[in-house]
Amino acid sequence: MPIAGVIILTEPTQADQILSDLQEVSGLTTYGIHDENNIVAVLETETASELREISTAIKEDIPGILGVYPAYVNYEDLAS
Repeated sequence: MPIAGVIILTEPTQADQILSDLQEVSGLTTYGIHDENNIVAVLETETASELREISTAIKEDIPGILGVYPAYVNYEDLAS
């Protein structure tokens, strides 16, 4: 199961609403807001391509998200 720790950069005035919206996304766990506009989150999916799909979807579907930036990605248990 691929796991990625990400920082979700937001418009500062929308961070609280975006945090609330993100809590409804399957496969994504949030850990609060840091420095006014950085949401700390972890993505857990079945495949590596799903990590990209979730990242792209939240950036396109939730207004006020400026970017989704990985801090770490672990593919350790995927078969080669």
